[in-house]
Parts: sequence; C-alpha cells; structure tokens
Amino acid sequence: MNQVYLISILIISTYCASFLEEQPRMQNKIYSIKLDRTQSQARKSFFDFITTGQHFRSKSDILDDIALTQTTQKENIKLYNFKNTQYTGEISFGSQENKFKVIFDTGSANIWLNSARCNDYGCKNHKQYDGQKSLTYEHLGYDLDVEFGTGELMGEINADTAYVGNVMIRKQEFAEIVRENGDVFALSDFDGIVGLAYPTMAAYHFNPLFDNIMQQKLLDRNVFSFYFSRQEGSRTSELTLGGWNQDHFVGELHFHNVANKYYWLLEANNILVNGKDIGLCKGGCSVIADTGTSLITGPSNDLYDMLDALNIDENCKNIKELPTLTFVLDGIHYDLDAHDYIMKIDSYGNEIAYGSFASTDSFLEMGGGCECVGTFMPLDIPFPQGPAWILGDTFLSKYYSVYDRDNDRVGFARSK
Repeated sequence: MNQVYLISILIISTYCASFLEEQPRMQNKIYSIKLDRTQSQARKSFFDFITTGQHFRSKSDILDDIALTQTTQKENIKLYNFKNTQYTGEISFGSQENKFKVIFDTGSANIWLNSARCNDYGCKNHKQYDGQKSLTYEHLGYDLDVEFGTGELMGEINADTAYVGNVMIRKQEFAEIVRENGDVFALSDFDGIVGLAYPTMAAYHFNPLFDNIMQQKLLDRNVFSFYFSRQEGSRTSELTLGGWNQDHFVGELHFHNVANKYYWLLEANNILVNGKDIGLCKGGCSVIADTGTSLITGPSNDLYDMLDALNIDENCKNIKELPTLTFVLDGIHYDLDAHDYIMKIDSYGNEIAYGSFASTDSFLEMGGGCECVGTFMPLDIPFPQGPAWILGDTFLSKYYSVYDRDNDRVGFARSK
C-alpha cells in the first residue's frame, strides 16, 4: 500500500483564490538504516498499483520473449525525508555496492526492482537490476502480473543475496519488473519497493525480506522500527532492525496486538473529533500501520463525515481553531492536531507541510495561489482485511512505530 499521497488533491483538497510497556535501553547492537526523502507521487496510477491485488501466472509469453550467517543485534538504516511525504533508504542486491533507493513499506510484502531486461521508460529512468552481473543470482522464473486501472506491471520472481546496512540476507526472492505499461514508476524518484508485511500477502507465499531475516536468524530480536523525522531534506529519519532506538521518542512505548496477520492491522476502540464520538468507528474498527502510505485513509462514508466535522477552510483561515483528531487503541489516545494533518499546495504543485513551519503565523504568511488540504483520502479496503483505516506517514511521523514479529504487535510512542 505504498505512497498514496496521490489523488487526495483531487478528492478532498480545496482551492485558494490566488498494552502498555516501556522497554529499558537495550545493550544489544542494533542496526539503524537512515532513510532519505524522495519525490512524492501525486499520481492516481501509483495509488492504483499499490492497492491492487496480484494475479499470478505460471507462464507468460511476454516474459519468455524478453530476453555464512552471523547473528546481528541491531542495525540502523538512515532514511531521507522529502517534504514530509515520502521516506526512502538503501538496499543492495548481488553485492553491497549495487545499491537501490527504495521505500520500506509495511503495507505490502513483495520486493519490486526494475530489471535490466526492461526497455520501457519507467524502467530505463531508474537504476536497473542485472542478474548477469551477480555471482549469487538464482533464476526462479515465477511470473508476477499486477493489473490496475491505469496500467500493468509484469515481473519475474527470482532470488539474490540482499544487503540492508550490514545485514546480509541470502536467497532473497524479489520481483524483477520486465514490462511496464503505464507510468506507475516513470516519474517516481525511487528505484523499488521493499515490502515488510506478513508473508500471507506475498506472491506465491515467498518470504518477504524480514521473514528471511527471521528464518536465517540474523537478529537477536525479530523487531524493526521506524522514526520519521519532520526535517525536510534531512537524513535523520531511520529504520532500525533488531529493536528500537529510544533516542527517537519520549515517554512510554505502548504495544497493541496484531488482529490479522496480513497487514499490520490493529483494532481501535474509537476515533474522536475534539474528544467527541461522531460515529467514525462504531463498535470498534480496524487500523493499519503503513509506512508506505503518506496519508491517513478511511472508508469513504466515514472519511467524508470526518472531513465535514473538521471543516477545513479553503484558505486555512480557521487553522488555529481546527479540531484534534484522536485514534483510541486499547484505551490509549493518539492525538493529531492541525499541525499534523494540514498542508498547503502552492501554485507549482509543491507540498508544504504545516508541521515543517516554526509557527502558525509563518505558515499562514506563505504566498497565495495555493490549495489548503488535509492529508486524508477515502479508501475502501475490501473484506476480509477491510473495512479499515490506514495510519500513514501523517500519523507515523508524530508517533515512533515498532513492529514486533516475535510477539505480533505494534508499538507507538511520541516521536522527538
């Protein structure tokens, strides 16, 4: 469910005139991967792709025509922040030097990379994987075809050694994109997607990256976590393998059990607007922690009711009076203020997050000719996983998130 900062502008924007647990500091070595920020995608084609089911084929005429384990304690991978809408980090295939810029996505389970065998513009415009240059490449030949409203991706699942930071994962299955119809990746600023959801979502039930890490016993603890900084253009955001980094959050880390081992899906008690129950989560509802989605999404009818209650002025004139949106999980209240869920779109299409400004006045003083938008989008996830709300980067940049496969739970704490 990668990067859905896509059609929200078309759907909800308005135009301007001109379990409670705190983990003590761990002594284990942790791997932290810095995350970069890349160009956001306001394109419906990409949204269609990442929300569409995959259709597997044992043979494809098109594809036929196209020509030592050591346990690690913790690893930190730096991520790059682009305008508080998208975070990317690096993964290598075949050798540590063969790096690809990817989105680490808890809302999907497959790995997608552009293949050197692909001659379409969307492939040629990015770094391409070439199995002939890798001594550890394994041809598996499982075809993967994803059809969506505005195009189609055709790939072939093969395997190679993958590297995330200093963690080496042998025989990692991934999908090489060999044909791209439409522009789903053509204008993106990343080379691929690394899914971190449960294996029940993965094509042919191959192991996603983290499941291979678990199977190969590469970490002392089968836990990973995300810190999404709001410092635009920085590399202070981070993916941590093997635990979490207490330097990035304050207060207690609250854990919530996974209710459905497909997405990282949790059960919410309620969703409140200024502390009031307006019927957005009748009798409880499901929420999904999704690092590949920029926005908060919800079932269409409920989301429109929420937008009516928020009453966002098209010129942001009421920004100081906008209500607090609260997600309640296991009795814990996770608040989002206007500072968290409002952004402007300038006349050039640039996204300017309210949270990136030092004060409300400086945000309001920004020039005219803009749109003022809430970072929300309607999305009807079908049964049995849906209906559900998605807690994307709007939520996850305010709350540090921990994904614990040892205990099948997700933890949140207030980010620094």
